[in-house]
Amino acid sequence: MIAERFSPSDIDSLVRIAGTLADSEAAAGLSLPYRELAARARTEVLVQATGSSSRAVSALLGPRPGERVWLLRIWDRHNDSTAPYATEAAGLAALATHVRGSWENLYGQEDVPEHPPADDAEAVKLYYGADRNGRPDEGYRLFGEQVGHLRRSRIVPLSFVFPDDEEARILNRGAVFYAADDEGPQCIEVVGVLVFGYLDAEDGVVRVSVHLDNADPDHVVRPDGSVPLRVVVEDTVVLDSSNERAPHPTVLEELLAAADPEQQASIVAAAVAAGLMWRCPKCRWPNPRAATGCEGPAGCRAVRKPTVSPQATALPPAAVPALEGPR
Repeated sequence: MIAERFSPSDIDSLVRIAGTLADSEAAAGLSLPYRELAARARTEVLVQATGSSSRAVSALLGPRPGERVWLLRIWDRHNDSTAPYATEAAGLAALATHVRGSWENLYGQEDVPEHPPADDAEAVKLYYGADRNGRPDEGYRLFGEQVGHLRRSRIVPLSFVFPDDEEARILNRGAVFYAADDEGPQCIEVVGVLVFGYLDAEDGVVRVSVHLDNADPDHVVRPDGSVPLRVVVEDTVVLDSSNERAPHPTVLEELLAAADPEQQASIVAAAVAAGLMWRCPKCRWPNPRAATGCEGPAGCRAVRKPTVSPQATALPPAAVPALEGPR
């Protein structure tokens, strides 16, 4: 994307320029999508002038090795999202914004003010409880991670939904073929992903190379900056990163998201008994079968024990604890 050639401050300036020119004669000659985009920019500039801001939809990901970034994960019965922040304070501010937007969930509870406190930490504490157990179906985790390797900065979405069948069909039809020239071999481009296939005379192989640097963040880039990728050779899958952050929820995930706590307990009990899920030996969080370590919000990251026959581990639903919230 061309935006990757500009710094965040440059992009901010360009958006302000577009907003300023939205009502000019020059903008009248633009196509309808560009005029609508300029109008959006003007609206954002006016909103910021009042001291307010609208919800962010993207972020710049890719700090340098050795730097520390803060990741904020927020989940409830219907959503589970993670976003990066440069500082812990920025992550806490984003969490507090989420809390204030959900404050109506606390109406009617004792010792809860009608309006959320101005202090971010206090608002978060009141909403989730001092021990984070005030909202059984909701939780968060704000934690720091050190960047271990170099990765080019990339603009990423803060939420991700892989294109459906119809949208994927349209995007696939928009693929472009580039013939080989003096600067490089032939390739196909689809949603910014470049796939090269050519004869490598030096190594004596047919080489297939996939480049993801310019992948379209509106369609195939996940919030962590990765692209779900599956490589198949002669019907054999040789690489599959799609399960690292599933683009579509599984049937089990959809059932759990739509169920009430009592129903969740029965679903989890059945899934554990069938071997589709396993419980963490430390925090008892139910994890998907593919997980090798605990993915629970408590962050214990306990390693999965060796698999035992489902018949030996199955328990009646009444004996299996209900789906546990964050500890």
